Amino acid sequence: MGPQSLQVLLVDDNPIQLSLLRHLFHRHGHMTIEARNGAEALIVLATEFPDVVVCDCVMPLLDGYQFCRLVKDDRATRHLPVLLLTAQGTGLARFWAKTCGADRFLVKGRDLDHVVEAATALAKQSPRPHITHAVSKLAQENFGVDAIQRRLAQALEQRLVETALRDSVARLYTADHDTPRLIEGFIEIIQELVLPGALLVAYQGEEGFLCHGVHGSSTSAEDRLTLEQAAAQQGLFKAMPGCHWHPAADNDERRLNLRDPVSRVFPATTPGYPVVGTLAFITERRAAEDFERLFEIAAEELGRLLSLEDSRLRLYHQAIRDPLTGLYNRKHILDMLGMELDQCGRFGHGLSIMLVDLDYFKAVNDRFGHAVGDQVLSVIAQRMLFGLRKVDQLGRIGGEEFLVYSPQTDLDGTRALAERLRKHVAMDAVSGLPVNDRVTISIGLATWEGPEDSTENLIARADQALYRAKAEGRDRVVG
Repeated sequence: MGPQSLQVLLVDDNPIQLSLLRHLFHRHGHMTIEARNGAEALIVLATEFPDVVVCDCVMPLLDGYQFCRLVKDDRATRHLPVLLLTAQGTGLARFWAKTCGADRFLVKGRDLDHVVEAATALAKQSPRPHITHAVSKLAQENFGVDAIQRRLAQALEQRLVETALRDSVARLYTADHDTPRLIEGFIEIIQELVLPGALLVAYQGEEGFLCHGVHGSSTSAEDRLTLEQAAAQQGLFKAMPGCHWHPAADNDERRLNLRDPVSRVFPATTPGYPVVGTLAFITERRAAEDFERLFEIAAEELGRLLSLEDSRLRLYHQAIRDPLTGLYNRKHILDMLGMELDQCGRFGHGLSIMLVDLDYFKAVNDRFGHAVGDQVLSVIAQRMLFGLRKVDQLGRIGGEEFLVYSPQTDLDGTRALAERLRKHVAMDAVSGLPVNDRVTISIGLATWEGPEDSTENLIARADQALYRAKAEGRDRVVG
């Protein structure tokens, strides 16, 4: 064979069609092996290792779809590219070709040159590792009719489990949008597949890092630490903080000991999205091999789940945050203030607000440009954020104007807080401005006056106080 020659397994019950394909591939310099149906093809694959399979769909005993499914379900042959051929280009043919795992699907025509081109392309693209070939499961069972029927039944059961797995994970997302509970729900679904042992999900999202795990009696703290380290080695996380582990709620005695334990780590991936999570577990080697495809699907579904959640949180943050300062935007801070006032009306709590304005900010833009002005806004926003208490809420409501509301705080308490905030903001120079220039703020205060008071009236009073603060010389608190 030449350097570009392939060994092709041809599978077709029609001798004329088989002969045409044989001569066609030989004419292009390729070698062929032949089988008259899917069962014969499986026997061939026990001793031969072709580069690609070209298989008819409609055949007796074991058709092309069933053959392809058994090939793709077997670890020994799953990476072998399969090209399915059919005379029927409509109906369910394409659907079944896709669901059985075929790498390519072609409709037969008068000119079969396109079959050679497609088979050659598949062989070149094949990710099949160049390692010692494993023995297929059916070869180990001597290819009896009972063995083939058993494998087909197992393949059908595998498809049902895959479908149920995808459906269960999809229902998780529609049921709850809280990220930790989404992950815990996913772990609850998957742990039945991988225990005895341990299972963890690590997630790096908009709200930081999360790592949740569940473990059986068979894994020690050292085992769990080893699994965390294996997940960290994937490179997704700069540092892997300790995982939050829970013992598995399972009293089944067969889960108490692991025979020949192995660890597996899968990145949670979704096409078109960056990797945001990792699925890792410790289980018995046989379970890891028998359920390998299920674990891959679980990682795919986890990737989809986390990517959706990551996108949802990103869009949510974009909707409520000011893009320059990272503070709440006008709409969200006012919505929050309205809800807080409703709570005040129900429970009789007090509340005060501050309207904050940067002094002479227009002059900063005029003298140094808008880029420096944006930097000043961002720096002052962060200083205000760090100068407030955890219960206080801060948002940007205009160009250089900010709103703070302080729950359960009277006017005197808010005045003392505002004075500290004013001094804190002006304490240090801002990069981009002359060293002696200090950015100062003026603050107007108002306090909620009871159930008859409205958000609009409360803000109007604070605005009037802010106007007086500016009229009196700026860099002061009035209220």
